[in-house]
Amino acid sequence: MAIGFLAAISLGCTTSYMADDQKFTEPNMTAELDVGESAEAILLKYGKPIYKKGRLDSEGRKIEYWFYPSAVLSFKDGSLDSFKPK
Repeated sequence: MAIGFLAAISLGCTTSYMADDQKFTEPNMTAELDVGESAEAILLKYGKPIYKKGRLDSEGRKIEYWFYPSAVLSFKDGSLDSFKPK
């Protein structure tokens, strides 16, 4: 029984370590972005976002927010306006 307990603990620690390790191997998306990039270029490079949200501002321009696992991107009229890491 003690061997089973030690095996369970070591597997739990290994799993936890591996989950933390994946965070460090994920690329830093915001390090490669430039304000003014087109939405199409970003879509080709990073794929579809997890979630999109859109609205019109007071001047009638289309504002979109794209949510990726590592960043939130803001587009104004189809061009990257701002971004921030999560």
